[in-house]
Amino acid sequence: MGHLLNEPIRAEHDPAGRLTAYEWRGSRYAVDEILKTYGSSPDGRVYRVRVTGAAGVAVAELGRDADRWRLRHIFSA
Repeated sequence: MGHLLNEPIRAEHDPAGRLTAYEWRGSRYAVDEILKTYGSSPDGRVYRVRVTGAAGVAVAELGRDADRWRLRHIFSA
C-alpha cells in the first residue's frame, strides 16, 4: 500500500537532463531506474521510479510541473 504525500522535493539531474536523485525531508534518494512515465507534456509529467535511500529500496511517484517537482506517492519495494 502506498502513502499519498504530495510534498515538494529538490530534484537532481545529470548533464544530459536525466533524473538521478532527489532530496526530501533532509534525506537524499538515488534514482536507480525510471519504471514508467505518465502524461503527454515534457513539463507536466509523472515519473514512477525505483529509489535507494538510507531506509532501503522503495518505489516513488514523482510529479513534475515545469521546474517544480513533488513527491506524490511512495510505496514499499
